[in-house]
Amino acid sequence: MAKAKFNADNTSDNTDVLGYVGDYCIQRLSAPENIEVEWKELQKQQTASIYQNYDWVKIACSTIEKAHEVFIVFGRNKNGIQFILPMALEGSYYKTLRWIGGSHTNICSGLYSEEFLKSSNKSIMRKLFRIIAKSIEGIAQTKLVNQPAHLKSYENPLLHLGRQNSVNNMYDMDLRDGLDAILDQGSGKRKRKLWRKQNRVAESMGGYELVTPTTPDAILEAVDEFMILKGKRLHELGVRNVFSDKDTIDFFFQLATHSPIEDGNLFRIFQLKIQNKTRAMYAIGIQGKRTQAYVNAVEYDDFSDHSPGEMILYAMIERLIEESYEYFDLGVGDERYKRSWCPGMHPLFDTNVPLSPYAVPIIFGSRMKNIVKRYARNNPNIWLKFKKLRKIKAALLPRK
Repeated sequence: MAKAKFNADNTSDNTDVLGYVGDYCIQRLSAPENIEVEWKELQKQQTASIYQNYDWVKIACSTIEKAHEVFIVFGRNKNGIQFILPMALEGSYYKTLRWIGGSHTNICSGLYSEEFLKSSNKSIMRKLFRIIAKSIEGIAQTKLVNQPAHLKSYENPLLHLGRQNSVNNMYDMDLRDGLDAILDQGSGKRKRKLWRKQNRVAESMGGYELVTPTTPDAILEAVDEFMILKGKRLHELGVRNVFSDKDTIDFFFQLATHSPIEDGNLFRIFQLKIQNKTRAMYAIGIQGKRTQAYVNAVEYDDFSDHSPGEMILYAMIERLIEESYEYFDLGVGDERYKRSWCPGMHPLFDTNVPLSPYAVPIIFGSRMKNIVKRYARNNPNIWLKFKKLRKIKAALLPRK
């Protein structure tokens, strides 16, 4: 006997019903507030990263996503909401579904209950995205990037739609055994020697402080300082500055000043100060006992020859261990310092699939581009030459 479909007529949230997939009623909304309680309950199952945390998404929707259509899809059955896909639509004539936050996210996935992870399969996921595609006029593709292949011990349900290797990998470390254990996993002798040297130099200049701004004024000052440092460096590297607009500044400030939530703060800024001057900065996201590096910046001055970026990372890891955090994720992107600190590298994948026929050749081209990028990044000689060319190009362009 066929199972009866869950009826959404009695639900209280102000949402659109898109259709049904088996026992699941598929709904969408344009603001996370309508399902706040259920969202926060689902995120306790820890299948998603900090970027799908309710508070993070809510702040993103009111700042960096103001110009885009928020498209949050969720499925519920008689036991409540079983998954949430926090997405946004980008483009007018060629619409793309991507994660909320766009380039201001690192590692992403949907939020899923264990019940859904156990039962999801290719048929369910493909029917789900057919329903989503029919509900969006002009939809072309999904571009859901930087996803882990497994969530807890289960396969990521979006793998059923097809898998493309991401340009990025993820690097993380286990803090539970202490700093010495982390250092002994790779280049520990070099790191300790460099740390002692940095401390001697800093001591000759009056010593160092690892500062976390806590008042709104201090946080705003730190955000402004980060924007200046990061903008200057990105220009020198010839990389597009995604931190330059007012909405992004508001996004950072709101994250950093967000009142503590039930499992701790949401966002935290660290500043390495020597002679009362910021020499390096790190901003991290916090989710329970897990922390994730979000962005960093370094001042290039009289101390920059002593690797202030390495120094703040060492001091910050030491601080996180003292405060009983258990994991620290250095985010996406292949950099030498990440390989040095993290014994494990985890490949990520993208769900980049066509939802209309005319998107097929464009997606094919995008996949080929990603293959070339991955090859270049994994070849140190090619990647070094590429970065040099980018710097030359940046030097020829006027400073904005």
